Amino acid sequence: MTTLSYTKKNEKNQQEYGLRTILKGDGATPVVMTLGFDNPIGFDDTGKPIYREIDEELEQAQQDFMAEAIKEQKKLSEANGIDPSVVNIIGAEKEEVNND
Repeated sequence: MTTLSYTKKNEKNQQEYGLRTILKGDGATPVVMTLGFDNPIGFDDTGKPIYREIDEELEQAQQDFMAEAIKEQKKLSEANGIDPSVVNIIGAEKEEVNND
């Protein structure tokens, strides 16, 4: 089992957000938890929260983190004898187990 984590800090060394996942090498698509340390600055007419510009940065960080998590999960899964291609499809590891 491997834990990946990343914490983004601002220029004042305050945490802005964090990303975390636990990889088991079981072929499962990683589940990334995003922990926000920022509050909305308002809401649009539909009720959607408005955040500072960090959202675009956070979106890219989530994508980069997920890519790294998938890469690592594929390595761990292959080492455990599981087809690494199932990592990309949510729930495919269950089908892999059922087909054996």
